[in-house]
Amino acid sequence: MPVEHGRRLAELLPGGRLIEVADSYTLLPLDQPVQLAAVIREFTPVAART
Repeated sequence: MPVEHGRRLAELLPGGRLIEVADSYTLLPLDQPVQLAAVIREFTPVAART
């Protein structure tokens, strides 16, 4: 996805934000699984993870 599409999508979604993960390509879960998990943990409220 072009970065501009991600920015636009983040602006359209309530509470949305764009986070770029370096050295990742088409499949972020395979390219950078540890960084993706950290971003999801940071974004997800603690109550939703229990």
